[in-house]
Parts: sequence; C-alpha cells; structure tokens
Amino acid sequence: MTELQELSEAAAEYRRHFDQYFLGVIPRLLNEDGMFLSFMSVLIAVDSLAGVYLPDKGTGERFRAFFSDFFPASYGAHAAELWQFRNHMIHSMNPQPFMILCRNSRMHLCESSGVRMLNAEDFYADLITASRAYFSALYADLELQNRFAQRIKAGDGGRARSINVVESVKTAAITKSPEDQEGGFAET
Repeated sequence: MTELQELSEAAAEYRRHFDQYFLGVIPRLLNEDGMFLSFMSVLIAVDSLAGVYLPDKGTGERFRAFFSDFFPASYGAHAAELWQFRNHMIHSMNPQPFMILCRNSRMHLCESSGVRMLNAEDFYADLITASRAYFSALYADLELQNRFAQRIKAGDGGRARSINVVESVKTAAITKSPEDQEGGFAET
C-alpha cells in the first residue's frame, strides 16, 4: 500500500469515527437533560478536529483558528470567549462566559443582560457545517493532508483504528466424577 493510499484510508477511518462518535451521538443529548453534555461533546469534537488541522500549534491557538476558519462567520468575533467557554466547561463544568440553552434557536449568539447565549441545537448544527468544511478541505489540500498525517502519527494524536473483538468459548476439562455413580461428569 502506498503512503498516499494509507493516508487516504486513515482520513476515511478518522471521519467514520468522528461521524459515529460525535455526529451520531450528540443528537441524543439535545434535550434539557443532555444539553450540558452536548456542549461538552461539541467542544471535544472541535478539539479533535483542531488537532489534526493545526498539530504544530498550541491547543488554544488551534481551537480558536478552527472556529475562525471553519465555523460560520458569526462565531469569528467570539473566538476568545469560545476558548474560555471550552476551558470552563471541560475543566470545571461552568458555561461562562456564555449562557447555554436548548430549544431556543432564536437566542443563539444573541445577548441578553450582558450575557451571550449559545443554543445546543445550533451549536451542533454548526459543528456539522464546520466538520464538512474541514473534511472537504482535507481531501483537496496537500498541506492539510501533511498536517493530518503528522498528527495521526504523533503519540498524543494517534490514529483511531477499528478492531473487532471475537469471543471464543474454551471448553473446560471434563472428567468423570468418582462421587457420581450414575455416570455424571464434573468440571475440573
């Protein structure tokens, strides 16, 4: 297999995992009970994509750059606050400097009483838009492919691999029980 074929396979596998574990699961959290975890999941998904996008940059710089470069332009002015939000949510389960909402699309990125709001469904939808834009760019841009390859080869990035777990049944040694005069068997 050539290096290009291996990279292509790795990118496809990465996207399958991303779609399965993030895009496929987050919708189940888009309700009042799961809203908090939906935001955390979107932030982790962005961290994951930002890592393969700019592996040579620090976590904060690549996170902000990913928002600026792939999320809708309406997020651009809030990149610094989104980085604070990410840190507060991941490290202390605190949504500041935002207020988080669910089922209030009309309030997404609006301000009320000096606090900007994020709506869970819109945040997730914008993750879909951003991830599609990133993967389209990855497939077309040699520089992005080189960065992707660098990150998945790194010890702190790594390549997600699909594995199959096969269960097997081992037979226990079966012997005739001396206590069983009727011909029964006992495990040993």
